[in-house]
Amino acid sequence: MLQSIPMEKALEIFQHYASSVGTEEISVMDSFERILAEDIVAGFPIPPFRRSPLDGYALRAVDTSGAGRETPITLRVTQTVYAGEVPAHPLLTGEATAVTTGASLPEGSDAVIKFEDTDKDGDVITISSQLRSGENVVPQGEDISSGETVLEKGMNITPAAVGLLASLGIAKVRVHKKPRVAVFCLGDELLEVGQDLKPGKIYNSNLYTLCAQIREAGGTPFQNGTVADDKTAIAQALNSALADYDMIITTGGASVGGKDLIKEAIGLCGANTLFWKVGMKPGTPAVCGEKDGKLIVGLSGNPSAAMITFIMLVRPLIRAMAGKESGNLPEVGAVMDQPFRKTSDQRRLLRAVVVWKEGSYHAVPAGIQSPGALKSMVQCNALIDIPAGHGPLQSGQVVKALLLPPPYCLQG
Repeated sequence: MLQSIPMEKALEIFQHYASSVGTEEISVMDSFERILAEDIVAGFPIPPFRRSPLDGYALRAVDTSGAGRETPITLRVTQTVYAGEVPAHPLLTGEATAVTTGASLPEGSDAVIKFEDTDKDGDVITISSQLRSGENVVPQGEDISSGETVLEKGMNITPAAVGLLASLGIAKVRVHKKPRVAVFCLGDELLEVGQDLKPGKIYNSNLYTLCAQIREAGGTPFQNGTVADDKTAIAQALNSALADYDMIITTGGASVGGKDLIKEAIGLCGANTLFWKVGMKPGTPAVCGEKDGKLIVGLSGNPSAAMITFIMLVRPLIRAMAGKESGNLPEVGAVMDQPFRKTSDQRRLLRAVVVWKEGSYHAVPAGIQSPGALKSMVQCNALIDIPAGHGPLQSGQVVKALLLPPPYCLQG
C-alpha cells in the first residue's frame, strides 16, 4: 500500500481503471448528454433535394434575362408545389412554379423569386428584375453530404446533435454506458433528511452532494444509505455492492480516529488497498482499494473535503469510465486581489471566486476554508492550486486557478 502520495500519483493509479464500462443502444430521444460510441455517417444528403428557402416562384434564371422596370417579362404559372410534395412535371421555357418554403424545386428551375416581387394576373406573373442562376435556391446536400461523418465517436450529444440524428432518420444510437456508482456514508452521527435533528447528530449532506457530483461527471449514483461505525458491517456492505456496481464511493471513517474504519473494512472485504492519504488539503485522508478490477474510494466525511477530493481525483475517473474526454478542469493564471494566510506546508486547494476584469483573471478567497464548511463551495467557481511548501499568498501575486464546471457554479 502506498501512503501519503502526491495527487498526480493518485490520478496515475486511477488511470489503470479508467476504461469504459461498455456501450448500449438507446433511443435518440434519450440521447442528450450521452457520449457517442460510434461514428455517425450520413446515409443521404441534407437537404435530400433542392428546395426553396421562401414562398415564391421557381423559374429559369435565363428567362429573366434583360428584365427591368421598363422591360418586364411574363411567365406562366403551370403548377403549385407545397412543402412535402413532389413537382408534377419539369419546368419548361417561359414557365414558373409556385412554391412554398421548403418545397422541392422542379427539374429545369434554377432560381426562386419572392411572391411580393412579382405581379400576378390569373396564371401569369410579371417580373421586373433579373435573377441569377442559384438565387434563392437551397442546393441538395448544402448542409450535409451523403457519406459525410457528421458526429464522431467520443462526442457529447448536444441538443443540436439530437436534432441532427433525427434529421438523418436515426431512431437509435450507440452510446457509452454510464458507470453505476454505489454511495455509502459512514458514521453513527448521521441522520437522514426528514428526521428530527438530535443532539450530537448532523444531517447526511454528503450523500446528496456526492450523488449530484456523480451525475455531473457522467455516472449513475445509487444510494446505499448509511452504515454504522462497525468494520464488519462496512465490509459486508462493500462486498454486496461490488457484485452490483462498477465502483463504490464512501465518505467518513477515512482518517485516524477510533471509528475511522473504512481502511480496515477494505482489507476485511478482501480488497487490496492501493493507497491511503493524498498530499492535498482539504481531502488528505482519501483511501482507495481494489477488488476484481473495481475500485472502492473512501473520502473524508467533511463536506468540502469530500467534494474537492471528488473533483480532483474521482471526477476524471468517472468521466473516463463514461467514455468522456480525459480533461478535468481548465487552468488559468489569476491575480490575487486579496492575500491568503497559508500556514501549512501541504499542497492547498483554495476555494475562490475568479472573474475576468481589466484584461486578466482576478481571484479572491471564497468564504471559510475549513474542510467542513460547505457554504464556501456554493460560493466559489474555482480552486486555487497552491503548491506544497508555498508560503502565504500576497495581493497581486499570480496563481494557478482551476475553473469549476458550470454545473458547480451558482452563476453558471
